[in-house]
Amino acid sequence: MAVLAAPGDRRPKALAGRLGLPLVDAASGAGLLLAYGEQGLELRAPGRRLKPLRVDFAQIGHHGGGELLRATRVKRRPARLLDLTAGLATDAFRLARAGFEVMACEREPVIHALVEDALGRAPTLPGPGCIELRLADARAVLAEPALPAPDVVYIDPMFPGEGRTALPRRELQLVRELTGDDDTGVELLARARSRATRRVVVKRPLHAPALAPDADLVFKGRAVRFDVYLAGGAAP
Repeated sequence: MAVLAAPGDRRPKALAGRLGLPLVDAASGAGLLLAYGEQGLELRAPGRRLKPLRVDFAQIGHHGGGELLRATRVKRRPARLLDLTAGLATDAFRLARAGFEVMACEREPVIHALVEDALGRAPTLPGPGCIELRLADARAVLAEPALPAPDVVYIDPMFPGEGRTALPRRELQLVRELTGDDDTGVELLARARSRATRRVVVKRPLHAPALAPDADLVFKGRAVRFDVYLAGGAAP
């Protein structure tokens, strides 16, 4: 992994220093490569038939995501939502656009950098919604005593054999190379249920086993489903 230098552009050097990666003048022998293209920061795989991975929230349409929004619905607004496994943050952006105050956590520094760059280019969110992006491990965030109690905790864990759910194949390959298989979903769910005041929502491949057997609600799409665990006394 390296960062590609660009004459007259200070951003690659700053990014390489922040991530602790070498700064190179050419792509050869670099393996995966972070580079600033004309449309923003992208992850490249030189010599392989993979398109560069770049996050672009302007490409997220206003249609779709209905099951996601139904699964995370709460009546009281504004509402805080903690996304523990943000990944490329597509769901986090949809939820912020729907009016949530979203704290999105991603522990992998390269993925975090891609999302951070995309947020700098993102269209203005309508209404009260907002996104705070944090480079942090979800377990450490949940253990913070000063963390404002989230109304909703959202989890989209890695899943052995399938990777992050609902990612296109090319994105899945590159994300898996960065993150590996770290199936912490069961542990995160247990911790999240002690912090959420309204509900915990877990995104799963459609036919994957549930992380816990006592989901109160299930919302199914064509490829994924959302298992909802209500906090004690919370209304559906």
